[in-house]
Amino acid sequence: MYSLEINFLKDREIRPVAAGAGRAAAPVGDRTPLYLGLAAAIAALGLVGGYFAFLQYQIQQLTARNQQLDADVAALTAQLADIETTQQQIELVRLENEAFANVFNEIRPWSALLQELRDRTPARVQITTVNQTAGTTPTDDPEAEPLPAGGLSITGVACSFNDINDFMLTLKQSPLLDSTTVLISQAEKREELLDPEVDGACPGSPPNTPDFLVDFTIDANLTTTPATQLLEVLDRQGAVGLATRIRALRDSGVIEGQ
Repeated sequence: MYSLEINFLKDREIRPVAAGAGRAAAPVGDRTPLYLGLAAAIAALGLVGGYFAFLQYQIQQLTARNQQLDADVAALTAQLADIETTQQQIELVRLENEAFANVFNEIRPWSALLQELRDRTPARVQITTVNQTAGTTPTDDPEAEPLPAGGLSITGVACSFNDINDFMLTLKQSPLLDSTTVLISQAEKREELLDPEVDGACPGSPPNTPDFLVDFTIDANLTTTPATQLLEVLDRQGAVGLATRIRALRDSGVIEGQ
């Protein structure tokens, strides 16, 4: 076989390479956007840093405020404790004053009671003894506590049963006694006639007419009305000292009363 060889290099024109020939460098563009982006990033970082610093400042302020509030709460708690202690002391004094006032309100001076009985005793009735009792409790409540004011047991003689009834009705009108408890607990006619020459005669009886005396006992509870509402009665029956003290206590506000 035959081979054909052709040399093209001999026919190529050799051209000199021009200076600066080759890949052209990329032209330098405008860097303003780069600077703007960098400035925006720096500004954003500055804002974040400033906001963080502001938050830290706010946290410090709130922490200080919280500590101040805690101190205020502690001070108020101490003041409330002092106020509660003072209120307890005031309540104790009030209770003591109330107990003191109750003592005066429950006092029933015997001088006033005896004078009240003398004023209300009819002419045909004579009282022999007056005893203080614990008072009578309601029959429907046997477990009731004893009355603080107590009661009286009046023993005497009368010219008749009617005179005893009149005396009982008169005692029911006394402001120093509980009218609902004034009762005749015992009445018994004596067997012996009253001798006018020795014992005298009952007032209002016909001359030379002997009478049978009647022994009786009347029980009554003292009134539970406060003494502050009985000042006029106490004055009238001679208990001026007690009435004066009660008025002084009432005027000073220690006790209440009309």
